[in-house]
Amino acid sequence: MTLQPRHQQVLSVVVRDHPASGHEAATHDWVAAEVARLMGLPYAGHGDAVAAGFYVPDETLTVAQARRLGLRDMHDLLGGVVPHAFVATKVVTHPLVGEHAAAPSGWNRELGQALVAATVPGYSAFSLDDACIAYARLAAGGPVRFKLPTGVGGLGQRVIADAVQLHEALHEVGPHYLATHGVVLERHLLRPVTFSVGEVHCAGMCIAYYGTQTAVRDRQGIEAYGGSDLFVVRGTLAELLDGELAPDHRDAVAKAHVYDRFIAQAYPDFYASRRNYDVIAGTDRDGLRCSGVLEQSWRVGGATPAELAAIDAFQRDPALRSVAASTREQYALVAPPSDAQVYFAGDDARVGPLTKYRTVTATA
Repeated sequence: MTLQPRHQQVLSVVVRDHPASGHEAATHDWVAAEVARLMGLPYAGHGDAVAAGFYVPDETLTVAQARRLGLRDMHDLLGGVVPHAFVATKVVTHPLVGEHAAAPSGWNRELGQALVAATVPGYSAFSLDDACIAYARLAAGGPVRFKLPTGVGGLGQRVIADAVQLHEALHEVGPHYLATHGVVLERHLLRPVTFSVGEVHCAGMCIAYYGTQTAVRDRQGIEAYGGSDLFVVRGTLAELLDGELAPDHRDAVAKAHVYDRFIAQAYPDFYASRRNYDVIAGTDRDGLRCSGVLEQSWRVGGATPAELAAIDAFQRDPALRSVAASTREQYALVAPPSDAQVYFAGDDARVGPLTKYRTVTATA
């Protein structure tokens, strides 16, 4: 990538309805500053639509938002741009229950069917009747997982055991949310493993990776995101597939690659410099293996510090071909490993003491 003349600085931009605070806001600022360092540009802090520069938004942007910021393509930001807000949520992962099912304006009715081979069995629904139909079809094969498209980090999910629990969940959601955002119902898998697969273009470099997430307990004892362990190479997802991969890793990368291609075909206005996909593998009620993409992330995420660590390592050593990069989030003030770089350590008003750091190591 050749830096455009207007990339005179790097700016972060907040687009969430409820802006992040505490450790989340501090981490986002750290990421934006690190991007500036890697690009050799000054970090100008928070920007607006009249400032020329390279943007690091805290959410996936819509086309309308990107135009107001003067963005033209993926080389103008670390993140992604979608034609409609719902495209950045879980609902695009699954088909509707039928061709006449309710859907928001701009919905691509062919995409869900195209993605069936790359996802676990499931449906998206925007009405009570459609959600009930989806549940009845899936319940014949075992427990069903109910998801809110706007939930992040595993929040807004539950396993539905019967129709009564489904109606309770839909009542809590309410008709306005259901019609606006929809809900997702999909096969609940046993003994699950979640892989992270991604491709990032930043600072004149393209990297691709696969890895896994770790879980920890927060101070309330609730399971929370604890970091990511990534194997990162120079190049694209397609090039990652050309290398030697273990069967489970190859399956996860291949399904993420298929998902990525079909999204781009269905929504030509979509573009992203950061593409991250969660891919689950587990067994169904009958013990049969099942795997597929759960959701996408086209914005700065929990694995971003590790991604940037890999880019930094590749910049420093042009001969380096692959690295292992990790992030850790521990709900305590701890001394990190000697080779770690801390990007947050403090007492967060919401979650309490928290230490976040990253490591990177060259691999054979």
